[in-house]
Amino acid sequence: MAVVSAVLVAARFAFLYGAIYTIRLLDRRPQQRLRRVSHRSRVVSGLAGFRGAVSLAVALSVPTTLDSGEPFPDRDMIVFVTCGVIEVTLVAQGLALPGVVRWAGLPRDTSLEEERFLAETAATEEGLKAMPEIAADLGTAPEVAERLRQEYETHLLVVRAGGGEADDEAVLRRDQQYTALRLALLARKRATVVRLRDEHRIDDTVLRQVQARIDLEEVRLSRREVIE
Repeated sequence: MAVVSAVLVAARFAFLYGAIYTIRLLDRRPQQRLRRVSHRSRVVSGLAGFRGAVSLAVALSVPTTLDSGEPFPDRDMIVFVTCGVIEVTLVAQGLALPGVVRWAGLPRDTSLEEERFLAETAATEEGLKAMPEIAADLGTAPEVAERLRQEYETHLLVVRAGGGEADDEAVLRRDQQYTALRLALLARKRATVVRLRDEHRIDDTVLRQVQARIDLEEVRLSRREVIE
């Protein structure tokens, strides 16, 4: 079974590299060149692709009997060998893959961070553009709209600084200080309302209502701190 597994691995890599270099030979467009990856990345991709589900499904699809009603010759052996090869291949893959990934030195995947940066900046910019019209439709007081506009602009500066678009450590530092101060003040507010309840100056209903608002703001600030 080990020999069969080795042959299977070799066949997969032969197909993988053969298909890639065939595409390179036939497609010489610049766009195709941009899609190329290093040979180390292809080794990881080839080694990580073994599952065995299709092979097992094919083995199990072998009929139990022939058209004549006689048992299919060596069907059990076919299923047994297939399962053995899958098991040996997966075990070898599991043992080798961590070392191969370290050897490949793959770069960190930043696609999620880039998409979040795009979503944050685009949404905030669109909000700023639409704010005058929306504020006029709602009859919002100018000072209220101005306060919200300043908050949006500050948030946009923080997002751009965190995404590397703006090289401004001071912006990030002030935002971190702002978040830390807000969280500290929320802790003080929480302690104060508990003390007022203990002194019987407010009842449990008011305590729970105030604590619910504090909890919501604390969760929002904490999630923001973790993301940034």
